[in-house]
Amino acid sequence: MGQVTESELLQQVRDALDFSETEDGAMSVLELAASLDISAYAVRNRLRKLIASGSVGLVRVRRAGLDGIVQRRVAYQAVNQE
Repeated sequence: MGQVTESELLQQVRDALDFSETEDGAMSVLELAASLDISAYAVRNRLRKLIASGSVGLVRVRRAGLDGIVQRRVAYQAVNQE
């Protein structure tokens, strides 16, 4: 990934959440990191700012783990700001 500004990264996170292909429209940190091709650490930093601004909310979603067991996991979802 080349030089990207902070605002561009924030917009990428917003876009990834807005256009999430998951059934519930939410994505985990690892899903976002894979989607954006950046580290989970970088995603967490961006998410903190988006949560503080009210653009993103924390939700619990059902996801299957590697063992196939479905559990509730923390994920993030874009908040409609109307």
